[in-house]
Amino acid sequence: MLNLQKMGTVFIWMGVAAWLPFLYLLAVGQHPSIYPFLTVHLIGIIGGTRMKALAKKDKTPRKRHKRQVIGRIMIILGVLAWLPYLYQKELLDMTVEIRPYLSVHLFGVLGGIALLVSVPLIRLLLKDRYSIEGMTD
Repeated sequence: MLNLQKMGTVFIWMGVAAWLPFLYLLAVGQHPSIYPFLTVHLIGIIGGTRMKALAKKDKTPRKRHKRQVIGRIMIILGVLAWLPYLYQKELLDMTVEIRPYLSVHLFGVLGGIALLVSVPLIRLLLKDRYSIEGMTD
């Protein structure tokens, strides 16, 4: 059977890796269009996220930890950081520096992912700690 969880993870990594050729081309002095890379990035990230969400629908819902809620909000805000950039660049036809928007995007998305991952990671670490302490008693 098709494992949507694993396929979703692969799609997300492909979406992130879409920037590697773009960064390489910039490093060798070329100025490629951002749009093909952005398209692959968005298809991978959005498609992978949807696949993982569909895979989780079979599981019983669980109360989210406060860090997970904050992490999801940070990811959403990190993605929404592009709205003012696109508004200024595409609709107002202004010359806009990309670095501040990219910084906010990466801070929100990577910080949000760190918060999301911290909850199961801490649970795993505490579980191992208590199981080891229980063995010594």
